[in-house]
Amino acid sequence: MYTCTMDINDLRPDYSQSMDVRGVPTHVCPCGCEIWNLKVIFDSCEIATYFLDMECANCGTLATAPTPLDREEDEE
Repeated sequence: MYTCTMDINDLRPDYSQSMDVRGVPTHVCPCGCEIWNLKVIFDSCEIATYFLDMECANCGTLATAPTPLDREEDEE
């Protein structure tokens, strides 16, 4: 079994293939990654607000974060 130990502060996107796909909310980057860097505001130890611009943790692509309203539109 292979394990990799890396400090979280060393995790940086490789911007060589990054894109700007903002506009349509998504939860998966075109590179396949599902981990995003977002700016958030905490209130009482919970995420109270988040900015809609987000960056892929793997490739640095900029995208639009989904919201609960986007989920409702997908269900219709």
